[in-house]
Amino acid sequence: MKIAIFQANPIIGDLQGNKEKIVKGYKKAREDGADLVVFPELFLPGYPPLDLVEKKEFRSAVLEYAYNIASITNSTGLIFGSITEDYQEVVGTGVYNSALLCYDGKIQFVQSKSLIPNYDVFDEVRYFEPAKKIQVHPFKKEILGISVCEDIWNDADYWKKRRYEIDPVQRQVDLGASLLINISASPYAYGKRKQKYDMLNLLTKNDRIPLVYVCCVGAQTDLIFDGASMCFDSNGRLCMIGKTYEEDYFIYDTSANYEEVTHIESSFEKEILDALIMGLRDYGKKTGFNKALVGLSGGIDSALVTYIAVQSFGKENVHVVLMPSQFSSRSSIDDSLKLIENLGISHNIISIQPVYEKILEMLNVLFEGKPHDVTEENIQARIRGIYLMAIANKFGYLLCSTGNKSELAVGYSTLYGDMCGAIEVIGDVYKTQVYKLAKFINRYEEIIPEKIITKAPSAELRPNQKDQDTLPPYEILDRILQLYLEEQNEISEINEEINDYDTVYKVLRMVDLNEFKRKQAPPVLRVSTKAFGYGRRYPIVQGWRK
Repeated sequence: MKIAIFQANPIIGDLQGNKEKIVKGYKKAREDGADLVVFPELFLPGYPPLDLVEKKEFRSAVLEYAYNIASITNSTGLIFGSITEDYQEVVGTGVYNSALLCYDGKIQFVQSKSLIPNYDVFDEVRYFEPAKKIQVHPFKKEILGISVCEDIWNDADYWKKRRYEIDPVQRQVDLGASLLINISASPYAYGKRKQKYDMLNLLTKNDRIPLVYVCCVGAQTDLIFDGASMCFDSNGRLCMIGKTYEEDYFIYDTSANYEEVTHIESSFEKEILDALIMGLRDYGKKTGFNKALVGLSGGIDSALVTYIAVQSFGKENVHVVLMPSQFSSRSSIDDSLKLIENLGISHNIISIQPVYEKILEMLNVLFEGKPHDVTEENIQARIRGIYLMAIANKFGYLLCSTGNKSELAVGYSTLYGDMCGAIEVIGDVYKTQVYKLAKFINRYEEIIPEKIITKAPSAELRPNQKDQDTLPPYEILDRILQLYLEEQNEISEINEEINDYDTVYKVLRMVDLNEFKRKQAPPVLRVSTKAFGYGRRYPIVQGWRK
């Protein structure tokens, strides 16, 4: 069977635009001689549709569009993800996350998702019911076992501890499926593609059944979908893999012989940069922005974000602003100007000093007798935030926030200051990883000035300030954070590795106490297994660690 894989990028709620992609793709694949055309999970409404699902008008429109799409089909089959409804049961939402198989002008078969995830960034239990039945469907001499995303992530042979009691795909194998098709919208995190390959390789090898795994691509606010759709033969060999971080179309012939694909995932640096570039580009495009603004400090974080913005929007569409004060070093300005020259972007230099002095003068009576502290430091950051927001508003820029994950974790950032922005570009990248990415960018030529990479990081909000005056060395800090945030360890477990209880306690307490800041932060592009935002829910008011 010739199966056309459309690894496409939807826009949530854009039913007309998503329908056009399906129809156009179907017609192309039909002309190319495909027997079956496959699009990803919930492609018609876009994934994740969140509370749009709760709107009756939205669900009705989705159903109408689905019938309309089905009406243009002939003997060539079409599978795409959509929402379906069934209110015969008196309990539950009556709404399903479904794969629709269409041919001969109708929706001929529906297989809804059986395993409804409710962890990390997933909250589908809020909207969808599990499938009432797990079935297979005969189509052109094959018995199709069609499943939706999570249904294939519960294979007993791969997982030592399973999340769900049932295995829908194994049930389809037992029912006689001769070809497995899984439509997916599985968000990317580094290492997940290799894990996916290992799982699907074992499944197809053990069950001796070919598999087509079709994943969406693109970014939806904070979630990044990497594509890399996979086709396996009945021996578990990976025959074809889609492009990463871009739309793709290819035809997999189950009767053909292919050379085995062995390259699954690139280096950490390449994967993360590609993910962030696509994530920022998609966020801008889908929210109506085509040019970006960055506050350039002379530090490595803003330099990295500026580079990513240039790769996302083009150098002609990126503008940076330098906002020095009395505490800004000459080298920070010079390093920033060198980066600007290397990237070929436009800039302004606007001092914050006059405004800072005026604010201090106005507050002098109130602050009299009080020593300078973090208050004065935050005033400077907030003046910069005012400048950046004003410029973004006036000229229609997408303001990119430049905080890294280490800073966001411990609150080493200023609300309404450096946290201003529409998107947190590197908010899921630790400081030590920021250095890795910068060095990777410079692997062939110096793009980010070497001085920016080698100098000690500083917020430059007081004389001779260094990050390490307040924080542990980033190598230690980041390891503590990884153990706490991604691996869900607590203080005693973390201290077994770090062997410095006071430092571990201090870091964990900083993370917990600064939850209120992160609740007000811009969306963070997700590239790890536990990013700040929707996937991590921690109480602001709590007494676990005081």
